[in-house]
Amino acid sequence: MATALSVRVNYVDPDNSYQVSSSDYITLDLNNDYLIWTAGSSDVKDLMTHEPTSDELNEASTVITDADQDVALCLLMDYSHDVGGAYYTHKVLGMGDNDRYVFCFSFDGSTATEPQLEAWDDDNHSTYAKHVLGNDTPNDSMLKGVCTTDALPGSAWAGSPLAGGTNVLQLNAGNGALGSVPSGQSTQELYANLKITIPASYATPAVESFVLTVRYSWN
Repeated sequence: MATALSVRVNYVDPDNSYQVSSSDYITLDLNNDYLIWTAGSSDVKDLMTHEPTSDELNEASTVITDADQDVALCLLMDYSHDVGGAYYTHKVLGMGDNDRYVFCFSFDGSTATEPQLEAWDDDNHSTYAKHVLGNDTPNDSMLKGVCTTDALPGSAWAGSPLAGGTNVLQLNAGNGALGSVPSGQSTQELYANLKITIPASYATPAVESFVLTVRYSWN
């Protein structure tokens, strides 16, 4: 039987794992929900009551400066309104901070390979030419990731650039494939923290989308 993956984000307390407090997490509808990295504004914020427009997102963009700039806010656009009733957006708590339980990947069985997180231009999984992913140079990707399955990422963590099929993040901390789900649990979890860091004086402003993919196989 295939091992299924559920992707979740913490919107209550990034000190709590999913097994400790599952109610701290929202499970993404991967057909409709999406993540927004933004500086935020009076319009683009936690607990929006409408889906943000392109104009609102442009106005809330991070300003490029003469220093490296972390994008301040990650919002889950909860298109299916699974949590919070009328609220379309929820802040992903702990994003970019020294927090462990932020982005959660739940597996309902074992895997044959270690799950890895990848970043691509789109769901063709063939290019990484967008500026946010390094403009065809994976090591220059602005998207940074760190595996937090085993431990906190540390204060002022830098992370590794994610782009394409070579600059990836091993989600089990390099410990290989997942075994059976522990007794008494229906799933087992791996964790990561992610952030976007815009280089100082970057020459090309852009509002871009990209695709995050978890790749794994099962027996």
